[in-house]
Amino acid sequence: MDPSDISNVSAAHLSMAEVLAKKEELADRLEKANEEAIASAIAEEEQLTREIEAEENNDINIETDNDSDFSASMGSGSVSFCGMSMDWNDVLADYEARESWRQNTSWGDIVEEEPARPPGHGIHMHEKLSSPSRKRTIAESKKKHEEKQMKAQQLREKLREEKTLKLQKLLEREKDVRKWKEELLDQRRRMMEEKLLHAEFKREVQLQAIVKKAQEEEAKVNEIAFINTLEAQNKRHDVLSKLKEYEQRLNELQEERQRRQEEKQARDEAVQERKRALEAERQARVEELLMKRKEQEARIEQQRQEKEKAREDAARERARDREERLAALTAAQQEAMEELQKKIQLKHDESIRRHMEQIEQRKEKAAELSSGRHANTDYAPKLTPYERKKQCSLCNVLISSEVYLFSHIKGKKHQQAVRENSSIQGRELSDEEVEHLSLKKYIIDIVVESTVPPEPLKDGEERQKNKKKAKKIKARMNSRLQRLAKDLLKQLQIQDSGSWANNKVSALDRTLGEITRILEKENMADQIAFQVAGGLTALEHILQVVVPATNVNTVSQIPPKSLCNAINVYNLTCNNCSENCTDVLFSNKITFLMDLLIHQLMVYVPDENNAILGRNTNKQVFEGLTTGLLKVTAVVFGCLIANRPDGNSHPATPKISTQEMKNKSSQVDAFNSRVQDLISYVVNMGLIDKLCGCFLSVQGPVDENPKMATFLQHAAGLLHGICKLCFAVTGRSYSIFDNNRQDPTGLTAALQATDLAGVLHMLYCVLFHGTISDPSTASPKESYTQNTIQVAIQSLRFFNSFAALDLPAFQSIVGAEGLSLAFRHMASSLLGHCSQVSCESLLHEVIVCVGYFTVNHPDNQVIVQSGRHPTVLQKLCQLPFQYFSDPRLIKVLFPSLIAACYNNLQNKIILEQEMSCVLLATFIQDFAQAPGQTDNQSYQPKGKCLGSQDYLELSNRFPQQAWEEARQFFLKKEKK
Repeated sequence: MDPSDISNVSAAHLSMAEVLAKKEELADRLEKANEEAIASAIAEEEQLTREIEAEENNDINIETDNDSDFSASMGSGSVSFCGMSMDWNDVLADYEARESWRQNTSWGDIVEEEPARPPGHGIHMHEKLSSPSRKRTIAESKKKHEEKQMKAQQLREKLREEKTLKLQKLLEREKDVRKWKEELLDQRRRMMEEKLLHAEFKREVQLQAIVKKAQEEEAKVNEIAFINTLEAQNKRHDVLSKLKEYEQRLNELQEERQRRQEEKQARDEAVQERKRALEAERQARVEELLMKRKEQEARIEQQRQEKEKAREDAARERARDREERLAALTAAQQEAMEELQKKIQLKHDESIRRHMEQIEQRKEKAAELSSGRHANTDYAPKLTPYERKKQCSLCNVLISSEVYLFSHIKGKKHQQAVRENSSIQGRELSDEEVEHLSLKKYIIDIVVESTVPPEPLKDGEERQKNKKKAKKIKARMNSRLQRLAKDLLKQLQIQDSGSWANNKVSALDRTLGEITRILEKENMADQIAFQVAGGLTALEHILQVVVPATNVNTVSQIPPKSLCNAINVYNLTCNNCSENCTDVLFSNKITFLMDLLIHQLMVYVPDENNAILGRNTNKQVFEGLTTGLLKVTAVVFGCLIANRPDGNSHPATPKISTQEMKNKSSQVDAFNSRVQDLISYVVNMGLIDKLCGCFLSVQGPVDENPKMATFLQHAAGLLHGICKLCFAVTGRSYSIFDNNRQDPTGLTAALQATDLAGVLHMLYCVLFHGTISDPSTASPKESYTQNTIQVAIQSLRFFNSFAALDLPAFQSIVGAEGLSLAFRHMASSLLGHCSQVSCESLLHEVIVCVGYFTVNHPDNQVIVQSGRHPTVLQKLCQLPFQYFSDPRLIKVLFPSLIAACYNNLQNKIILEQEMSCVLLATFIQDFAQAPGQTDNQSYQPKGKCLGSQDYLELSNRFPQQAWEEARQFFLKKEKK
């Protein structure tokens, strides 16, 4: 098939490039086949040429005689031997090769190696050679020779004809081959011409493709230039439009400024007129103001003097209280000494009395034995044991008292034995004689204890078992914790004043370690047993070595590690154990802990003014001992909150006796009084100020400082516990929105003066790594480490507890100019973190805190919807769907949304962009119609502490008297 035809057929199915490639492949294959055919033709031509030359050189020579054949063969140098044609040189070479073999081989071996002739071969050859048929005549021989010559001539003619015919065929074949070769060469030439044409066509196609690609690239460049031109025109149009808008706004502003200038000039003229009218009045009031100022200065001076006098009176009162406490302590010690002396005297008198009684008893026994008193059956013998035991030698019975003596003598067995052993013959002894004889002869005193007969083996084994059992019971009663507590007390008693030796410190650490391992099991019985055995008292003695150290560089008597172990044991003893925490409160051990904590803070946090508060705080305050003290006090406060006595009884409860009510009321009063005194003591000692200094000293993250994070967490937990206890014992009502806020402890005022003890400042710096004064340097993150999250949770719990204690104070502090921005950033960042990382406890605390921040406070409601989008309000509305469908999560979110949007149309509009306000109205209606709401409103017990879930109730998040109004507000459709 012609390549052009192939290309035409394939063009319908293949692309141009594929067609050209296929055509080139076929051309190469055809060229290769042509080259092979040309080579084959040349080889065949050469072969025919050689054959023709061989035929031409081959002469026809046919002999008619055998002799001539032999001579011809010999002349040619070849010999026929045994049917094989061999060359003479081969024969000679074979002979020479066999020469060495013939020399080394005997004639017999040669004969044996020759092939054996069949039997009768010699006779047969002889007969054949001597046959008469082999003898011919001359005429016959001549005739025979002529016949042979004739046959040879015929044969030569035949051979010549065959040779001529063969040469003709070979020449024709050679001619055909040469013609075929020339055709192949012509075909190769044509193929070369077609290949050149194909290459030219391919080149043209490639050039067309390059031209087409260049045209496409040029079209793209033109299109891009066109797009850029359009964009430039659009930008120019936008710039011109904005310029027009700016010019329009400038004209409006110019007109507004001109109008205001005119109004200002009119007002200035009016002011000038009023000034001239009021100048006379002002001159008249100046003298009056001067007089009032003098009176005010005199009054201020008088008030200052009164305050100074009150301060001096308070100082004298504190000094008197201190002296009274010292006097009471001295009196208590003196009373204890007198009581001890009285006990010693009573024991001495009791010993003398027992001695005199024993002497009297001995005298009576001697008189009885000498007078035969036991004969009187009316006499009641004494059960008092003998100091020197007696024995009946006749019956071998041990007698321990008069009762046993009387019963043994009156026994039938003893009387029968006495009668049998009596020397009196002929009559039977009477009972009186038997008794007298027994006392005189058979009842003897035991001189040596070994004379008592050994007890049976079985009784001895039983006694040993009883002894072992008694030891086990005693060991169980005297528990390991009690022994360890005694060991602590013993180590403290044998220690002199001064630094502890290394071996004693190691022994103390071992004891504390064993106690820690036991108490880590959280068995309340072990905790109570350790406290009863005096463990807390021993720990107090260990921790007392910290108080004399008034300088940071002072070397403590006990290493800090041992002190941390001791405070850890103290924490494990009080953890979730209401009995021990109550004992710590009422035995005044809590005061020792607070004194120790305040002492530590005073050592590391120097007194500073408000301008530089927190800058000079020593970072060693974040070490283990101070953190342990914070943790212990927070644990004690939490346990007291959870297990405080409740003297209130609901009207539906069963009737109880008046005495029980009085006892319960007295317990509640004692608890409340003790806790109020404790909180007042803590506030007056300056704990809030010292903690504020610690919080303000934190200016960066706590991710890489777990000790600081633990300190901040427990410090915030301590403030949280103090606020909850203060809420429970100050006698206020259960409602958070009650206006009757009385705080005799002074906690609220201290927290107001220190801006929530600097906790919000600390939390902002921890989250944003900057300061409130320069928010632009802050670096907010979308996710935080676990240490930061725990600090944030405890801080928010403290905020919520303080809001429950005094909501207006909380809103005024956090809503101030400096802290409101920090609170907004903090709430927004934590909500963003909770949207990426699931942390339900943190999210709930943030939601509740935002609700308390905005409830019934229009200014704070504006703060949560301001700032960069999404704002705090928008993030609350964009929480996961579960917070709008799950009833448990709805109770957390909806009250805060109600508080943030109530009576604020702008917040309501933002809320309606994300959800329907009907949901909030329905939520309020469901709570209003829920059973028990009326009872809760009519009966609100005082002094009750909020439970773990009580603060989620709507009545504790939004005032109940505004429920209906809020429902109507959210149902109302705003006019567009």
